[in-house]
This record gives sequence, structure tokens and C-alpha cells, in this order.
Amino acid sequence: MEKPADSKQILFDGEDGYDAVVVGSGYGGSVAVCRLSMAGVKVCLVEKGRKWEAKDFPTDSFKIMSAVRMESQNLGVSFGPKDALFQVYEQNDSLAAVACGLGGGSLVNAGVMLPTPARTRRNSKWPKEWELDWDSCEASAATMMRIQNVPVQFSIAKIMKEIDVGEVEEMVQDSMKLSMNFDLEESPSRLEKHQNLDICIACGNCLAGCPYNAKSSTDKNYLASAIQAYSL
Repeated sequence: MEKPADSKQILFDGEDGYDAVVVGSGYGGSVAVCRLSMAGVKVCLVEKGRKWEAKDFPTDSFKIMSAVRMESQNLGVSFGPKDALFQVYEQNDSLAAVACGLGGGSLVNAGVMLPTPARTRRNSKWPKEWELDWDSCEASAATMMRIQNVPVQFSIAKIMKEIDVGEVEEMVQDSMKLSMNFDLEESPSRLEKHQNLDICIACGNCLAGCPYNAKSSTDKNYLASAIQAYSL
């Protein structure tokens, strides 16, 4: 991986150019890069942010403040590192907060995974052809993100259950899962691509990046698979 002077990271390099360019490495960009690479397409991934390791994520209020960049076109001011994990932009009456790093928003969320509600799938605006692949695509994403139930010994398991029952409609019981690694014991059937994950300790730091390397963010699955496909 190269890092040019403008801080953009190019995932795949080559002398003959690229067949496709993908901007951003969040959920959408990572899936696109993965699928294109697996189809044999030569892809260039452009990402403003850097590669974040578990040890780099902020774990207290002071460190979080130092991981924020604010840009206000209304006031004409900006402050904070250009490659800060959290980027906040203000323009006119709009305010946007985004994640900046290889993995995009998957770095700074709790990895909550829910099946699509039946009433949403019934919306006539969806292409009819999608219904044929909906279940298989959801299953593929669940496998890639390696979603798991919260273990009952974690205090947050009861809270997750209450949210699941009280706020999620038309879904099967225990449908709310997280893309976290809760495996308390190593399993011989563990997928090779996820062997670099450690175990979640329920610290609650998910929204500022996992400092224990237990979250299956897209840099650890879709992008890792894309690199593997490209190297074959």
C-alpha cells in the first residue's frame, strides 16, 4: 500500500492503470472493491484516512477530542488533524459527521446487524428481481461480517434483548446481532480471514473504535478478501 503526499491511500498499485476506481472504504466502498476484485477487475481504492490499529483508537475523553477535526465554512475556520478519526463539517444549515480511516464508518459504530423487516422488503419501489437474491445476500453479509449474539454473561445482553423485542418489528426472536468477536474459546472451524480478531470484553468503546481488536470492521473482512483475491 502506498501513501502519496496528499494522504490518500491506494490499496492496489500497478503500472498498467486500473479498470475501476472506488472512492471511500466504508461499507459501500469495501463491498464494491471486494466484489470487483473477486470478479477479476483491477481496482484502485482511494481513501482519505489512514489505517487504524487497535492501539491507535482513543479510549478517554481527552484522546477522543484529539481525534476530531472540525471544518466550518460558515466561520471560515478549521482545526484538528487532517487524518483525524472523526471529521465534522459545517456548511450553511448542515452539519455532517463522518469517520476517516480505512474501513470508514465501520470503525466507529457498534456493528449492529439486523435482517431487513418484511414490510420493508414488500415496498414496491424495490426491483422485483432483488427478492430472489435478498436472503442469500443477507446471509453472505452476515458471514463476511461474522455477526454473533451477545453472550448472556455480558451485562449488555439484557439491554440488547429489550431493544430487540421492544423496537424491532416483524423480526424473529434474537435477531439483533453484532459484528463483534465474542468467541470465548478458539474454534477449529474459525474462518481464516477472521483469525486476527481478539475477544470482545464489552468495554463499550465501539463508537470510538475498538481498542481490543474485537470488531469485524470492513478492513478486516471485505478489504482483506479483496486483497487476497487481487494477489491470486
